[in-house]
Amino acid sequence: MTSASPASNPSNPKDQPAAKATPWTAWRRRWLEPIVVVTIIIALATTLATGVMAEFRSVKTDIQTSEARLHEEIQTSEIRLREEIQASEARQNKRTDELKTDIRAMNERLDAMNERLGRVLETLPAAKA
Repeated sequence: MTSASPASNPSNPKDQPAAKATPWTAWRRRWLEPIVVVTIIIALATTLATGVMAEFRSVKTDIQTSEARLHEEIQTSEIRLREEIQASEARQNKRTDELKTDIRAMNERLDAMNERLGRVLETLPAAKA
């Protein structure tokens, strides 16, 4: 029983006689070498990572800008609200003062009416007599 050595196996493509090398085959052999493939993959990964980081920085800057604008809007709203509250308090204080003045005037009129009524009541018994 004779066995064929692996070197002479006709089904092994490495053992086939070298076909005429075409430019495409030569180019493919050169560009598919492990060091070239690894270099290309690293370059692509680096480019992708750089792009992702640039986009991340852009988004981060947009977020910070939005936060600053929102913070400013909140401060502006707080100031406006304080001013509105102060104006409302001033209107209420003015109205309270006006009501106090009106009440004093009514009390004075009531006092005057009480005095007149008292005099009328004093003169009534004298008038009946």
